[in-house]
Amino acid sequence: MFHAAKALLYSQRFSEKSHYCLGVALHALFVETGKLSIEFLEAFNNAMLLRESADYKTHFSQSGAKLVVEKAEEFLLKAQEILKEDL
Repeated sequence: MFHAAKALLYSQRFSEKSHYCLGVALHALFVETGKLSIEFLEAFNNAMLLRESADYKTHFSQSGAKLVVEKAEEFLLKAQEILKEDL
């Protein structure tokens, strides 16, 4: 999801300095304009939190990972759709 989100930002000639800024930019450039549903931003933010928890707190779950993978697949498809529209 991270790289797909970066591609969306780059398509608008923006770049980010952090994961947090990437989420803020996704909201401003894609959710507020109606190109991306808020559910995709929530999935992105949830994936970021789960990754941070697994990396820094050594807390992770198989069910959490499964949900992130499912949402990531949906996010990637939507990002591809948006990028094709911008061509």
